Amino acid sequence: MNPSVAISGSTVVEVHNAVNGVGPLWMRIGQVNTSSNTITWGNSFQYDNGMNPSVAISGSTLVEVHNGANGVGRLWMRIGQVNTSSRTIDWGNKNYATPYDNGMNPSVAISGSTVVEVHNAVNGVGPLRYRVGQINTSSNTITWANYNQAMQYDNGLNPTVAITYSDVYPLVEVHNGGYGVAPLWYHVGYFNEAGTITWEEGAQYDNGMNPCVAGVGLSVVEVHDGIHGVGPMWYRVAQLPYIQ
Repeated sequence: MNPSVAISGSTVVEVHNAVNGVGPLWMRIGQVNTSSNTITWGNSFQYDNGMNPSVAISGSTLVEVHNGANGVGRLWMRIGQVNTSSRTIDWGNKNYATPYDNGMNPSVAISGSTVVEVHNAVNGVGPLRYRVGQINTSSNTITWANYNQAMQYDNGLNPTVAITYSDVYPLVEVHNGGYGVAPLWYHVGYFNEAGTITWEEGAQYDNGMNPCVAGVGLSVVEVHDGIHGVGPMWYRVAQLPYIQ
């Protein structure tokens, strides 16, 4: 349950919970075959324990974040290098997760050495917080900006974030505005030199739950559940405004 996927070039990484609740977290690494629209997967392997994992990859650098407990508690991160030939991860000399905050439902995105993370601060609807950091691949660590403090940018739950690589609005974030099926909201934002994000005013774009977003350049794709439980799944495709 709770799968998350990321891609860089032809390399794809997938992570998921093995059980309902806190327990083994598993990972797979594969190569995309565009001629057949298939993925050649390596073996699935356990890499940690927790729940609600999120993964991002840029080049060969991978960042993974997850809850350590069921509900609000410590948030943990891992940084490693993907070995595409063996379809494994080299965690370096830090073959363990590192705590970086408290909260739940984390989501992570990276571009080059820049990483952005968002999460719930409380169990349920409440403050949404973000972090910006720089990855040090030699030590497999992240140096977080703003004195290692997460900053609030909105209220809601179940946030996800994507870096779109655009020089206009390089970030897009989506989240639930309330419990269950409720208004879905988005933000676009851009980085500041101080390691913070200037977020444009949030706007409702649909109704549903459990939204997820991805983007490249000015193009954005969003998916979400239409009802609580098994039922219709919906998507949207959008273009960010180009501002000179």
